[in-house]
Amino acid sequence: MDKATSQELIPATSGGALVSARRPAGTPEEIRLEIEASRRQIASSLDMLQHEVRSTMDRALDWRQWVHDHPRKAVGIAFGVGLYFALR
Repeated sequence: MDKATSQELIPATSGGALVSARRPAGTPEEIRLEIEASRRQIASSLDMLQHEVRSTMDRALDWRQWVHDHPRKAVGIAFGVGLYFALR
């Protein structure tokens, strides 16, 4: 069994293929096309990741949605804060 480096076993984000760390064989034009395809794939993956992070952060920071999801906790917290200021 061949020993594989960690670079050779990194799964690609689309298609389930393995990314090879070996030097690509072919003409300079084929290499340029492969590099450009890799850049597009990386840009697409980055855009998708940014969208997921934004939507997760928007949901996490939306207090209205949190109150909608946890109405009893929201009332309890509001009561506690009101009681604290009333007794001060």
